[in-house]
Amino acid sequence: MKKSLPRLTSLTLILCLAAAGLFYILYYIDNKYTTRADVSQDGVVSLLEPSDNSDDIAWLVEGWDFYPDQIIEPGETGDNAIHMYIGQFFSFSAFHSDGSPYGLGTYAITLHGTGIYSLLLPEVFCACRFYVNGELVSSSGSFSPYSPHVTDLIIPVEADGDTEILIQVMNYTHYYSGITYPPAIGSPEAISRLVTSRMIFYGFLCFTSLALALFSAAIWFGQKDRAGAAENRWLGILSLAFALHICYPFVRFFGVPVTEPLYALEDATAALVLLCVAKIISMQYSDTEFRLDRILTGISSGFVVICTIFPLFLLQKLPGFVPIYGQIVFWYKAVLSVLMLLLILSGCMLKPKVHTALLIPGLAFYAVSLTAHAVTLGSFEPARTGWFEEWGAYILVIFFAIRMAVVNISLIKENRHLNAHLQEEVLHKTQALSTLLDERRTLLASFAHDLKTPITSITTFTRLVELDNTGLDDEARQYLDTIRKKTREMQLQINYLSEFTRQDVSAASFLRLDLCSLLKEFYELNKPDIDVAGLDFQLSLPHLSPLYILGDRERLINVLQNLVYNAVSFTPENGVIRLTLRRSYPYAVICVEDTGEGIEEECLPDVFNRYFTKRRDNSGQGLGLYIVKTIVMEHGGDVSVSSTPGEGSIFTVRLPLSESEQI
Repeated sequence: MKKSLPRLTSLTLILCLAAAGLFYILYYIDNKYTTRADVSQDGVVSLLEPSDNSDDIAWLVEGWDFYPDQIIEPGETGDNAIHMYIGQFFSFSAFHSDGSPYGLGTYAITLHGTGIYSLLLPEVFCACRFYVNGELVSSSGSFSPYSPHVTDLIIPVEADGDTEILIQVMNYTHYYSGITYPPAIGSPEAISRLVTSRMIFYGFLCFTSLALALFSAAIWFGQKDRAGAAENRWLGILSLAFALHICYPFVRFFGVPVTEPLYALEDATAALVLLCVAKIISMQYSDTEFRLDRILTGISSGFVVICTIFPLFLLQKLPGFVPIYGQIVFWYKAVLSVLMLLLILSGCMLKPKVHTALLIPGLAFYAVSLTAHAVTLGSFEPARTGWFEEWGAYILVIFFAIRMAVVNISLIKENRHLNAHLQEEVLHKTQALSTLLDERRTLLASFAHDLKTPITSITTFTRLVELDNTGLDDEARQYLDTIRKKTREMQLQINYLSEFTRQDVSAASFLRLDLCSLLKEFYELNKPDIDVAGLDFQLSLPHLSPLYILGDRERLINVLQNLVYNAVSFTPENGVIRLTLRRSYPYAVICVEDTGEGIEEECLPDVFNRYFTKRRDNSGQGLGLYIVKTIVMEHGGDVSVSSTPGEGSIFTVRLPLSESEQI
């Protein structure tokens, strides 16, 4: 155990150096301040001629004149202009003795170029008017009355020599003020690709984080009472908080009025990220003498409250406290991340686990990202990717996800180990249950068989009474019709019972059957019943010679009964039901056609599913067609249906011919 601390310390230092290297690379390849536009000695910004196929973009960092607390109209001359670069001042508090970020001002710059450009003006806090050569071309929010509205503005600029840009700003709602982030200028195509690349980048971060949150939630719901459930819950909250924290590019791209809840969301989610991290870490040492983890959890919870309450209720009342609030939040994140990193390093000595050690890379990256953010403040802003802190937070989320994946895999292996010891007991219980089921199946099969004889007798006597027209009034005929229908339903239920209690039948036990004879027998036996129902039952056998298949006679009769009497149920009086047999090498094809009400197209894929029924009186169980499909598939065939609503349906059964028939 004692040797593990130096190893972890070395690993942490390596990770910190790797993070620093990553941020160093990003600083030089994805920094607006390293691709700034050229500024001449007289303060004019020189622009390259725009090209459709070029990705050349100039960032308007330098060359600005700023007039604090002045709204300069086009053609007017202001007083006390400050020559500045964007990023030098993040708010108007630098110009106010009370430290208030609220106020107004005017930005002016001169561009020199020729061609049609697009200028991307990132979010301006919190209302602005944009002038090109004295003409108002765009705005966001309102000055009179003051109404904040933060959005990204894409403004066309047609330049032919020197072009004067004037931007009036006003802020009384945000702790940032004016133009905080450098605008970009280039060809319209280049600006469009820039916006697209940023949306893709942040979309990827948001999508993966939300997907991870949903996945963690699913695991949590599936194992609420198991080990690791609480950690999965907090991982889900961590991922969701990060996704909400970095969704601002989409918010400002589509443009929404700036309200205090948006500030609270941005700040509170950042604090919530560290609260989730603190909770996950605290769970690692819940059974140790550590108390620092619980203290850090309490502090994190307090900052979530602070970052919610201040933007919502105190921002307007304490403007001078705004810069201090920003510093407090930043240093809270920096100090807390370092403390949690040290806690894990020391905790690994007491509980040396791979799971716990996986927390180190994420926290190391996050701590370094905060340091890099502080060092490069005012000299770095990402052009196409994200801020250092966002990179660090995302890597933090990913490593915590990796850790939870390892934990969940370990739990799965542990459960498999436990299940292995239960298999023998489960096997014994399964065998006992199988024996019980076999006994019940035998009993039910005997019961179904015993019921067939009296049901058949009832059917026969009912038919005889119906055929005898003497002495029957309309009411008596109605009663007999009801008896006949209910008896038929009982027969179908007994058939269902017989089918589901039947022992598995293998193809080896099938007999050679003549379908022509089988269909004739079925037709002659069932025609009287169908005639009584007022339907015309027809048999068509174009292939008069024997047509042999291998099958189970009783089960095939069950198929015919289900298909024909299903047609009877949905065919009105005086309708036609046609039973047809033909040969279509190498199959025998049985068709049951009716002139009934038909089946809607959207229902066709479900007709053979278990428990599907179209009976409005709920008399059916939705098993008949399911049984048909099951039996036909056991015979190596298939069944299909075609239907036209209002005209009827055709059920087609294909059964493979016996080998002698195929020759």
